[in-house]
Amino acid sequence: MGKCVMKSLCLSAVFLLFASMVFAQEPVREKLTLNNPKEKDICTAVKKTIKEGLNTKDIVKTGIQLGYSACLVIKCAIMAEGNLKDIVFGAIEGGTPPEVVARCATDAGAEAKDVAQYISSAGSPGLCYLQPEKLETMEIWLPGENPDRGYLSPSSP
Repeated sequence: MGKCVMKSLCLSAVFLLFASMVFAQEPVREKLTLNNPKEKDICTAVKKTIKEGLNTKDIVKTGIQLGYSACLVIKCAIMAEGNLKDIVFGAIEGGTPPEVVARCATDAGAEAKDVAQYISSAGSPGLCYLQPEKLETMEIWLPGENPDRGYLSPSSP
């Protein structure tokens, strides 16, 4: 009975381990984990993969989704001179709150103005939202009232 329980627990742990890694994209995940067996430091792996020319946004997003410290991944990507816009977008898509992204990016030396611009554009409406061309004014009055008469408050004559 004890061996059966141990086998079940071990199989469950292995299943959960593999299930959590499904969210990471395969090529980037391999670069960050499997192809860097001697590099246990995520910072070195992030810097190396950015220098190899892989998509910075995917590297940051995958590193965060694999469970590494979001701040560490962001700082390492900035130190590797990755595209700041891709770093910010990848971190936000990876699930990092915007205020954490802002703090970590500015701590790493990024310009606060640029970081703020990218964070605000990451949350802005996309192509599905169209700004109205012209706003029209309209008169509003209480139902059943004539628009020429009526009191707005007890103090008005």
